Amino acid sequence: MSKLQVGRGAAYLYVENISSMIIGYAFWIILSRMTTPEIVGISSALISFATIIISVAAIGVPLGVQRFLGKLFIEKRFEDAAVFVKSSFLIISLGLTASTIIILVSSYLIFDYFGFVLVVASLILIVVSTVSVVLRSIIIASLKTKRLLIASTISSVIKLFLFIILLSSGIEVMGVIIAFTATPLITSALLAFDMRTILRQAHKRTLIRFSDSLRTLWKASVASWIPLSVETIGAQLGTIAVLGIQGSAQAGFYFVAFQISMGISAVIWALEGTTYPALSSMEDGRKRFAWRTIKVSLIILLPLSFAIIFYSVDVMQLFGYGYGEGSLPLKILLISVLPNAIMNGIGILTYAYGNYKHVLIIGLASTVPRLLLYLVLIPWFGGTGAALSYTLGTAIGFIASLVISKRIGMLIPWKEIALMTAIPLGLAYLFSTLNLHPLLGITLSIIISYLVYLKLTLIDKKDVQDYLNILPAKIANPLIRMVDSVARKINKMY
Repeated sequence: MSKLQVGRGAAYLYVENISSMIIGYAFWIILSRMTTPEIVGISSALISFATIIISVAAIGVPLGVQRFLGKLFIEKRFEDAAVFVKSSFLIISLGLTASTIIILVSSYLIFDYFGFVLVVASLILIVVSTVSVVLRSIIIASLKTKRLLIASTISSVIKLFLFIILLSSGIEVMGVIIAFTATPLITSALLAFDMRTILRQAHKRTLIRFSDSLRTLWKASVASWIPLSVETIGAQLGTIAVLGIQGSAQAGFYFVAFQISMGISAVIWALEGTTYPALSSMEDGRKRFAWRTIKVSLIILLPLSFAIIFYSVDVMQLFGYGYGEGSLPLKILLISVLPNAIMNGIGILTYAYGNYKHVLIIGLASTVPRLLLYLVLIPWFGGTGAALSYTLGTAIGFIASLVISKRIGMLIPWKEIALMTAIPLGLAYLFSTLNLHPLLGITLSIIISYLVYLKLTLIDKKDVQDYLNILPAKIANPLIRMVDSVARKINKMY
């Protein structure tokens, strides 16, 4: 597998995440402007609840199956890949059945707050979303992520139009659930067709027994299931806790801030999502490859994150004037971007090595403190307390990941990270104190950060080629020539 294949796979995945994020922001902006923060809060709590159950019901299969499919697709062993795909769907069927039974049994707790119809609608959302997540992982493992981009774009646009129609008809919270269900439903149909197209390339009978693949996949999936489920609970429970303790309006403010921070962090999941199958199939150079993934994440994320931190009020008020109250939680959440990128990079590397115990330690180290802090800080500080809990939990998980990185012999170049952090942080602070217009301040902060990165060779010629060659040649070549021309003028060593 070449770096170009991985890079282009990550590029399509990142564009898919960005397009979904933009449409998602449009979704919440429309909802926040046409309804009240209370409706946003209740809707977001249901979405957070569904996200938690999806993570539990999937039993770690989305990540576990990638560990095997990445290598099988590279070796063109499509007949063996088909066996693991069948095993993955059997495992999530068990998870979905168990989750549904648990939800129905505990109905007296959930139905009293949300109502029977909304909970049933959420159950349908959970089922189709879980299937969609597994199909998504299969396509990512094949690196055919252009297909994922197409499917996601189609389904997201349909979701937005469907939601506008439902909201105009007076269907509020139920309209949100129906629109959110439409996305994974359409995506699943499109990705199922793509998956069948890929697996049809098998030309011989498999030598792998179904029971063996089931046992192997179960072991790998369960290893990631606990930390991933705990991490998801730790992240999503904040909105539900704010709803229960502070009310639906505060939950709406926090959820919007949380969605913005997660949208910005999409590059982490895009890069590491495509990197993981590659790392799992590599025999040598995994640590270097993992560091380059972390570096790319930081180079893309830090200038944008710091710029938004200093213009957080303006960004939040895009959703409505009253949403400026969520600016402080947004700032606190964005602080977690740096440790999150490093922590997740180390976590993916350890999982690729098969060190399941270390993966669990990192997951628990970040999530358990979050859950405990939610109980303490949310009653006092509301959404700000939830953001503090999330970021402090990330910091603790980050420290645990650094301890593990030393054990596996991965060196972290802290000088580079310090420079990549200080430059955009200083520029964003400067432009905000000069009271520049938010759009101008954010744009200048990002552009100048990259120019300084080139000047200090934090981004070198090889980086530029690696980053831009993932684009189509007609776009990549002129961009590379332009960047090379600028870089040579500001750095003679380039």
